[in-house]
Amino acid sequence: MLIPFQTGLNMTFYRRNLPHWQPDGATYFITFILAGALPQKALEKILQQRAAFKHLSKKGFINKQLDRRRLINERTFKKYEQIIDSQKSDIKWLAVPEIAAIVKEAIHFRDNKNYTLYSYCIMSNHVHMVFRHLPEMDSKDAIYPITEIMASLKKYTARLANISLNRTGQPFWHPESYDRVVRDSNELYNVIFYTLNNPVKAGLVKHWKDWPSSYCKDEFLDLF
Repeated sequence: MLIPFQTGLNMTFYRRNLPHWQPDGATYFITFILAGALPQKALEKILQQRAAFKHLSKKGFINKQLDRRRLINERTFKKYEQIIDSQKSDIKWLAVPEIAAIVKEAIHFRDNKNYTLYSYCIMSNHVHMVFRHLPEMDSKDAIYPITEIMASLKKYTARLANISLNRTGQPFWHPESYDRVVRDSNELYNVIFYTLNNPVKAGLVKHWKDWPSSYCKDEFLDLF
């Protein structure tokens, strides 16, 4: 079975604390985490690693600017994932079934509106998503569409989650999401597999289908 794959043509790049490269219509692997789940020291390690990658690229290992940005983005993302996986956080709001349900509803609500949803997994303190961006659904003013999609999703879920948890005046999500562009079908398979198998790797279930907060698009199920 071949995995359908599309790439975008129009591209934007910006950085806040973390670098973001956002082609229109591309396929994305997204990670976002709860506020406080990633200590400042861990974020500093990611930024230091990014600076090291950037230094190496300027030394001539990568010549084209776009390839350099892409490689820095991908390597930083991998470091980000490694640090998230290694964190032992006491902040586990997403393990509460009612809170996970709020996030699931918001993710599915945007399917076929902002993106075509391929898979997701909601862990106790972070979420992985894989989707293809639908640029035709963006507002004309959208400059960084993925950032805007995720900001909307996080704002909505944070409000409902904090109400459910009786929390006031406290951030629910870490302010940034981390997005990585998926370049081809092989990489798409790998990131979906990674997403679905997060709870398996963590020793929480034996098969990803046993995890109550995972999803895979029907057309991919035979692969996993």
